[in-house]
Amino acid sequence: MYDIDPDEAQRRLSQWTQGFAAKAEQFHAMRSQVEQVQVSEASRDGAVRVTVDSRGALTELAFTDRIREMSAPELAVQVMACLRRAQRQLAPLVQDAMQATVGGDQPVVEKVVSGYRERFGEDLSTAPDPMVLGLGAIKDDTAPQRYSPPPGRQPRAAPPDDEEYFADRDYLR
Repeated sequence: MYDIDPDEAQRRLSQWTQGFAAKAEQFHAMRSQVEQVQVSEASRDGAVRVTVDSRGALTELAFTDRIREMSAPELAVQVMACLRRAQRQLAPLVQDAMQATVGGDQPVVEKVVSGYRERFGEDLSTAPDPMVLGLGAIKDDTAPQRYSPPPGRQPRAAPPDDEEYFADRDYLR
């Protein structure tokens, strides 16, 4: 039925085996690169510093004397905030490490990176998306800004209290 040349079959089997060996080597290099990824993040006041490994696990936690001025709940909030910010930075770093080793296998890279994003969220502190308006963003380091109407327009007067509004109205008309 099948006229397969034994030498040709042997050559194809050898190529197939070499292809698997090359892929295995690439994935081993990728794993090694990804395992080296780590991220450190500190609180704004420098009181808390955390480091996470490539899996998002806390590997280092450091405090400065500034924590003496904090309550235990405040300290816990800062630790968790630093931890989450560090974890959100992992996806792009893992993606870079994977691209450097198995970049040609884009579905694998996307699958792993999307898993990081699902688990830890997006790092929104990097380059902003030009399609996102940023409504609702809070900037901590700026003083609150007061609204002033555009030139030539006056703000509306505050509506009257309910009692004042209905005081001169006849309800039974």
